[in-house]
Amino acid sequence: MIEYLKVARIDHWLKNIFIVFGHAVAIVLVLNLEITGEVVVKAALSLIPACLIASANYILNEILDAPFDKLHPTKKLRPIPAGLVKLPILWAMFGVCIVIGFALAFLWFKNPGYWIALGLLLLSGLVYNINPIRLKDRAFLDVIAESFNNPIRLWLGWYALVPFLDQPPASITLAWWAFGGLLMTGKRYAEFRFIDDKELSGQYRKSFQVYTGTSLIIAMITYANLFCFCAGYAISNYDALNNLALVFPVIIFAIIVYFRQAMSEIGARLEPEQLMQKPLIIICTILSGAITIGLLYAYKLDWFHFKSFMDSNSTFGS
Repeated sequence: MIEYLKVARIDHWLKNIFIVFGHAVAIVLVLNLEITGEVVVKAALSLIPACLIASANYILNEILDAPFDKLHPTKKLRPIPAGLVKLPILWAMFGVCIVIGFALAFLWFKNPGYWIALGLLLLSGLVYNINPIRLKDRAFLDVIAESFNNPIRLWLGWYALVPFLDQPPASITLAWWAFGGLLMTGKRYAEFRFIDDKELSGQYRKSFQVYTGTSLIIAMITYANLFCFCAGYAISNYDALNNLALVFPVIIFAIIVYFRQAMSEIGARLEPEQLMQKPLIIICTILSGAITIGLLYAYKLDWFHFKSFMDSNSTFGS
């Protein structure tokens, strides 16, 4: 049984913590930081259907990738290429995860936006893995498609708490998408260096026939800049977010740490997911979250307004 659970990647459910970002945006911009017991329950329940659909996507991914995983130094030990599981059972698990996931979504959430976002999460897995589209094999489009799961998770968190169909701000959505692109490109770069064989890596993942170390570094820089631009626009445009300008030094430091880890000799020997588990990256993430919460409540309680502070000595417009 444990081998089948490995294919469903229960341990990767942690990635759905990105849904909490959608909760946070809704709580700040719509609920005015008023967190009730009902809000907490809805937020917690919104993770369950998403985890089930994510597992369906993981099962599909592992089934279709098994021939390629046999060429990978470590992924050849996964249950399917190693012959430890039966495909009919996995296909049944795939269907059950989808049915239960959507059934719970319809039962717990009345906002169609949540259902649509859940459908997009499933659709993203299909177009990413299934031929003839199979975006996973297309250089640069693979990262764009995989990182699109970030906006989807943002919408899942948003629509779980917001009773209407209005979308969250486009600037925040695009910033979250670019942030996902940065993480996914760093993952590609680490994996590219981990295999360290151009011919073998191209057989394992077709996009590696196009990628180079330089092109992946340039892509990471591009996504980092897009994230900073879109996030900066959102922070300057929404009064409730103005204080978050003070979080940027920590965020920039975290991005530098991520680049350093991905490009280091140690990073080249790590599996991609292990990059995000480095202590310094975890510390930066926790610190960013703590400072963000403090600054948001400082604005709500009228303790500190960064924009007013920055404009206090200005004579322009007076």
